[in-house]
This record gives sequence, structure tokens and C-alpha cells, in this order.
Amino acid sequence: MINLPNVLTVTNLFFGCCAIVSLNQGNATQCILFVLFAAIVDFLDGFVARKMNQESALGGQLDSLSDVVTFGVVPGMICFYILQSIKPEIILLPYLAFVLALSAAFRLARFNVNSTGKDIFFTGLPVPANALFFCGILQLKQSDFAMNEFIFDPFIFIGIILLFSYLMISQWKILKIHLNKEWLNKYAIVLVIEIISLISAYWIGLTVLSLVILIHIASSLFLQFYQRKIPTT
Repeated sequence: MINLPNVLTVTNLFFGCCAIVSLNQGNATQCILFVLFAAIVDFLDGFVARKMNQESALGGQLDSLSDVVTFGVVPGMICFYILQSIKPEIILLPYLAFVLALSAAFRLARFNVNSTGKDIFFTGLPVPANALFFCGILQLKQSDFAMNEFIFDPFIFIGIILLFSYLMISQWKILKIHLNKEWLNKYAIVLVIEIISLISAYWIGLTVLSLVILIHIASSLFLQFYQRKIPTT
């Protein structure tokens, strides 16, 4: 069925395909922007579907199929090209990057089966957050950051890939962002810290995406360990 939410969903897929082409052409900034556009329409499709009362099983499946490309395959390809550039002599090593795509597919399938739509916390890292993190890493690779030699050591970088693959399929609780009064009363500080961190984009550019995702993960884990009880509904 063709409606506005489904059009937004396939627009997400379109942007994911554009990101892949941009990456193949060596245009990192354009690739990152396409993923950002995809993340925005991915948020909007669910929001619009709820507001227009047009949520459907078809829309849910279409959303996951789009997400596995844009937020699973694209970050896998980003990491493939990074590994290929830093260790070209080890031919098979870059293919480990696609563990991200496999984990994203599993994460999305589990979400479709288990999600009630009313949870305050995600189970596992959402795939858009995974993609945005590695978009920030792609921007970092283009810079002269002092820690790049350490971060882009092939084995350290593979460790980062495996860590984020695990986070997607893990049982860790990752905070959802809901801009309503009840949510803001409890968790506004998390949102404030993340917004303040965006100021660093003036110095580090789109690498700020990785910083914001790391802050959100750290905040979520802090809440999980130090709150007496995490609400689930």
C-alpha cells in the first residue's frame, strides 16, 4: 500500500543506496550526509505513521528491509574500506567488517518479533545509532587526529567493529528518546549533555556523530547499572 509513511521508508532505502555509491566514489562526506538524511526519514516514517494512524505490518517489514541496507550494510562497507586502506596486504581481513551487517539483520529481526512499541529502553543498540557512529569514524579517518594511529590500528579497529556488533545483539538497555513531559522529567539531562556535545562539531566536524552516540551509550549503561529499576513500559 502506497502512503506517506511507506514513501518515507523507501526514501530511507534510497538514501542508503546513494550512500553506498558515494562511498564507492570516494566521497566520504556525501556518504555521511546520505546516512544522516536516511536517519531523519527513518525517524519521520514511524512518527508520521502514528500521527496518521497508518501503522501496518507491511510498513514494519519495509522499514526493517530498508534499515538493514542503510544502517547495516553501509556501516559494514565503511569499515570494509577503512580496513582495506590500513591493511591492504591482508586480503581477507576487511571482510570481517560485514559482521556489522549480520548483527544489524539479527537485531532488526528480533525487534520485529519482540517489540511492543511502548518500551522506554531498546534492547541492544539501535541500528541507526550504529550507522551514525561509524559515519563519525569515517570522518575521523579523513582527519589528522592525534589518536588516529591507535584507533585505526587494524586489530583495535576490528575490536571496535566486534564491540558494536555485540552491542546491537546484546541485552543491554539503550535509552529511547521521547520528547514528552514524562520522559523529559526523568531523562532530560541525557538530552542536554548530548546537545551540548554537538558544539564540538565546530572543531571536529561530523566526527561529532561518534561522540554523541558514545555519550548516549554511556548514559544508558549508567542508568541501567545505577537505577534501582529500569521501567520497561
